[in-house]
Amino acid sequence: MLRVERLEPALDRMSNKALIKFAKRCVCKTLFGVGNAASEAREALDMVFMECSRRGKERLYDSAYASVSHHPERCDI
Repeated sequence: MLRVERLEPALDRMSNKALIKFAKRCVCKTLFGVGNAASEAREALDMVFMECSRRGKERLYDSAYASVSHHPERCDI
């Protein structure tokens, strides 16, 4: 279960590399997840995008999403 109140401060503390890795896992879950897992991953992705925007690095989000979209075989769920 996604704990939004814990995720927001955690995202703030993540390095750019960790943020990209987390975003890729969330994208995988939205692509291949079922039900609640996919829904929670979409919510987390929204928060990741907001964090990337806050940092002025929207490209991080875009590159993570594109990477998984173009190579879904990399998802290891």
